[in-house]
Amino acid sequence: MNIPLCTLTLSQHVGPLVRAIFRMPGASASAHDTDAIWWFIFWFDTLWFVFLMGIMIFWTIKYRRRQGHEAPIRSLTHNTPLELVWTIVPSLFLGYMFFKGFEAYAGKLVAPTDAQIVDIVGQQWNWSAIYPNGGAASEKTHVGNTDVPVIHVPVGRATLFRISSNDVIHSFWIPDFRVKFDAIPNHYTSFNITPEAEGEHWIFCAEYCGDFHSEMAAILKVVSEEEYQRILKEADTGGITGAALGKKIVEGAGGCRACHTIDGTRLIGPTWKNAWGYEVPLSDGSTIPADDPAAWDNYIRESIIDPGAKKRVGFATGAQMPSFAGRFSDEELAGIIAYIRSLSDKSTPTTPTTPTTPPPAQGAADTTGGAATDTAPDQPQADQKPPPGSGGN
Repeated sequence: MNIPLCTLTLSQHVGPLVRAIFRMPGASASAHDTDAIWWFIFWFDTLWFVFLMGIMIFWTIKYRRRQGHEAPIRSLTHNTPLELVWTIVPSLFLGYMFFKGFEAYAGKLVAPTDAQIVDIVGQQWNWSAIYPNGGAASEKTHVGNTDVPVIHVPVGRATLFRISSNDVIHSFWIPDFRVKFDAIPNHYTSFNITPEAEGEHWIFCAEYCGDFHSEMAAILKVVSEEEYQRILKEADTGGITGAALGKKIVEGAGGCRACHTIDGTRLIGPTWKNAWGYEVPLSDGSTIPADDPAAWDNYIRESIIDPGAKKRVGFATGAQMPSFAGRFSDEELAGIIAYIRSLSDKSTPTTPTTPTTPPPAQGAADTTGGAATDTAPDQPQADQKPPPGSGGN
């Protein structure tokens, strides 16, 4: 498949102004929200600019210094009612811009509970993707002088991209969906999209990352649910993946079960039963919020790499747990996270209820959660109300 640039960016018939600025209309409801507030700000600024420049030119001409007219001795000081009007009225418009902009931004961050999770990893100078069943996106297409990966997602269903980097900071940018989030080493960022129609969209890196930054591209291909399930079945999983991989590590070479349990009992470290998805109090007074997959992923990943970074209230410092930095690959870390999330009663299945859906080894239900760390949340103390189904002591 050889796709020229113009096919992906100018194939739809749109107005000249939209084409000049965005090149294509938004491809999702959240993209339409972004466009709406953008156009509101654009026309608001344009109208006020024309109005202010117009009266400035008018006053410059009307009140210019004329020969034979004495200059006034002093200028007027101020006009309180007028100053209040030009302060309050614009502030109302600015407030509207802020709340509508924040609403659109939050919609990209907060994914539906049934969103599938696709892991995106940036590296110099390429994007790679892991599907919810653990299979890697292997299709490529030739564009210009290079082959770029093709990442598939289903139409009409929410997909959360969990993004990280293997080397330097990159920026995962899908212009048609009006989203761009940094890919940061040893850290997860995320956003979600729900495509409205089948089609193909460019993916770029928007953060200068080295010599071939301009060639770091990919294609997001939105397909039907049936086609997507076929692609998942054909994806090469490379053997054991996801929660199954995490369980194997935890029960084997990882040595995690020496300090953590999965049945609610307490050892040196917190139990993992019903850990994911509940608020975690930390010794510095902050908390890990409940039901925030990105916060949980980062918390668990950081706790494996640097156990003392965040100290769980009621437990000894992370110094009791050795650092596992460099011991696990990104895939293995994701597997541990997937496994611990699967132990929580707040985990949610992500595959649609269709006869063609294979049981995934990894999805939104089991790709985000806790990991092997003494800073993971435990059952509450006796004076705390236990979470539902916690099995506390």
